[in-house]
Amino acid sequence: MAKPDFIPEADWTAVTAICSRFKVDPYFIAAIGWHETHWGKLGAGKIGWILGYGYWPGSTVKDKYKGLYKQVEGACKKIVRDMKLPITLANVINFAVTSWKSSAPTAWARSVFNIYSSLAKGIVPQPTDTEIEDLSKRVEIIEHVVKFFKDLILNLAKEFKSER
Repeated sequence: MAKPDFIPEADWTAVTAICSRFKVDPYFIAAIGWHETHWGKLGAGKIGWILGYGYWPGSTVKDKYKGLYKQVEGACKKIVRDMKLPITLANVINFAVTSWKSSAPTAWARSVFNIYSSLAKGIVPQPTDTEIEDLSKRVEIIEHVVKFFKDLILNLAKEFKSER
């Protein structure tokens, strides 16, 4: 199985080993990683969420899924548990809607499936304008605002509770 050009050798070795344990096609994992973060070059991928697995703004459990091994293992478990095989567009759409739950599941599924199909044929995906927008600063701001409001609510609750 040829390593996609965008994945470092050490990462590909880890991905194929983990995927082998779970009987998941490593090209499917690579397709998710390219779609989500261009294999760690964009957004949350830069800080450890290559597949975007378990990452969403405001989450308090993100570190549980941080790092290549946790990302791939978590995604593989979810794929084995929730996705019908073989890997077809219809099955990927069903998986995206019912399990992966991206913000736009049908578009996510089409993109991931197209990338997967290309990788299986030895074609490396190319960046496009719609794929390369880096939202990491926006995510950081949202997380900061969410934390601020959580703290504010807790403080107000304490304040009003003490007045009663």
